[in-house]
Amino acid sequence: MVVRLCLSGPVEVVLRERSVDAGPPQRRAVLAALAVDAGRAVPVDVLIERVWGANPPEGARRALYAHICRIRRLGEEPDSGGRGWLPVLRRSGGYQLDLDPDAVDLRRFHRLVALAHVSGQPQDRRAALLRESLALWRGEPLVGLRGGWPVRVREAWRRRRVDAAVRLADIEVRSGDPAAVAQQLRDLLDEHPTTESVAEALMHALYLAGDGAEALRCYAQLRHRLVEELGAEPGHGLRDLHRRILLGRPPGGAPYMPSAPAVPDTDARISPVGQLLLAD
Repeated sequence: MVVRLCLSGPVEVVLRERSVDAGPPQRRAVLAALAVDAGRAVPVDVLIERVWGANPPEGARRALYAHICRIRRLGEEPDSGGRGWLPVLRRSGGYQLDLDPDAVDLRRFHRLVALAHVSGQPQDRRAALLRESLALWRGEPLVGLRGGWPVRVREAWRRRRVDAAVRLADIEVRSGDPAAVAQQLRDLLDEHPTTESVAEALMHALYLAGDGAEALRCYAQLRHRLVEELGAEPGHGLRDLHRRILLGRPPGGAPYMPSAPAVPDTDARISPVGQLLLAD
């Protein structure tokens, strides 16, 4: 692929594996506003709202056209006649970045995740697609761009990345090394410390790796953060997994029985791991 656009991390144009300066932040915002719909026409009013917000300044249309002219010339060479590598076509009422959507990292990410969710897909193929999609991430999407639209896009893509990582962890924890999966999920939870789906996947991986006590500590820490920061208790799914670990029978794996000396049976319904935590 000759041209690639990277939207995860700073907005970047990669031409023949060489980064090309995409210009000042506002021009990068115009490029991102076109790139998220690469291959489709975007109305001028939508582009203006994405770049300048709901109350654009006078001259926004002129500025938009000026930025598009500059974008068209990105990566131009001396003998190119002023033509660059990013064709932006004028369409009825708008503009279209005439580029394969797969050339845009977050568009490719979305396609791969959608393929992974196709019914009947073998688990190893599903896992491979999710790994490939997650490998496209370089950091926070549209970093450095301000305004309502970048914030909304950033949050939506963050959620999709977390969902993909949790789905991959669910596959790998059942067929691979739960301890290795747990470490990956710890890193993800550090980035998203109040995201319950990540904590739930981490608790499950820890339990199946033989560390039910750490799984229960993870729950306690998350519950504390949720109460302190959001004033909310964990959701039903997380509470149910916590209860199942206490009882020694979480879904998706054989019950873990620690090799440490048994704790006095204070409650026959609670697993040895749960008893250890309750005894602290």
